[in-house]
Amino acid sequence: MADVVQYRLERMVDELDDLEQRGLFSRREIAEIVKQRRKFEYRLKRPSPLKEDFLAYVEYETQLDALRRLRKKSVARELMKQGNKKLKKSKSDFAGLLRIMDIYELALKRYKGDIDLWFRYLEFCRLRKNGRMKKVCYSILHLFSLHFLSCMTVSI
Repeated sequence: MADVVQYRLERMVDELDDLEQRGLFSRREIAEIVKQRRKFEYRLKRPSPLKEDFLAYVEYETQLDALRRLRKKSVARELMKQGNKKLKKSKSDFAGLLRIMDIYELALKRYKGDIDLWFRYLEFCRLRKNGRMKKVCYSILHLFSLHFLSCMTVSI
C-alpha cells in the first residue's frame, strides 16, 4: 500500500516544482500540499475506502486548483505591469483537473451504481468544459442500460 501511495506522490513532483518555480506556492505551502495528498491517498488505499473519502479529496483538490488559478491571475497581472508577456500554460495548469478526474474515476469504479456520484462528476465536467462529458454520459448509459437489461431478463 505504501509503495502505491509513494508512486502516486512521486508522479506529482514535476507539477509541484512548476508551482514553486512560477511563484504560485512557497516551499512550505508545497510541503503542506504533499502532506494533505499523502493523507488522502492513504485513505483511498484502505481496504474499504468510503465515498466520503473520495469526495473530501475532490473537494480539497478543487479548492487547491481554484487557489492556483487566483494566484496565477495575480502573477500574470504583475508580469503585464512589468511589460512582460503572458504566462505560458504549463504542467501545473492541467494537473489539478486531471487529478480530480482521476479521483472521480476511482470512486466510480468502487461505487458504480451511485447516481449522485455520477451526477457530481457530470457537473464537474460541465463546469470545467474539459471535453470528458460525452465519455461520462456514454459510461452512464452503458452501465445502467446493462443493469436495466439484466433486470428485464430476470423478470421474464
